[in-house]
Amino acid sequence: MDVEQLFGHMVAAGAKAFGDNWGPVEKFAKVEFKTIAQRIEQIGQGLAKGDFDLATGKMLLAMQVNLATSAIAGATTLTMLAVEAAINAVLAVIKAAVNSALKVALL
Repeated sequence: MDVEQLFGHMVAAGAKAFGDNWGPVEKFAKVEFKTIAQRIEQIGQGLAKGDFDLATGKMLLAMQVNLATSAIAGATTLTMLAVEAAINAVLAVIKAAVNSALKVALL
């Protein structure tokens, strides 16, 4: 999985999902999107090696997404619900590519 390519798709989707709020959240969102992309890669590697099962991989990703949501909401004036909706929109954009690359339904 190409983390940089995944990150690029996430940034483009984030700009669209956050809309007029992108300016204030961009620098925070980019840090969190990079971390999520890296975590997806690491989870994929762990699944491939049999280090853990899919349920555990999904839990690890959910924890990372929750951390990202809290970090962005805490660093901006956006509510948790607004940030959660935007991040969910970003994940929806990358879902097919991630699941295809990992050959499991992580997202």
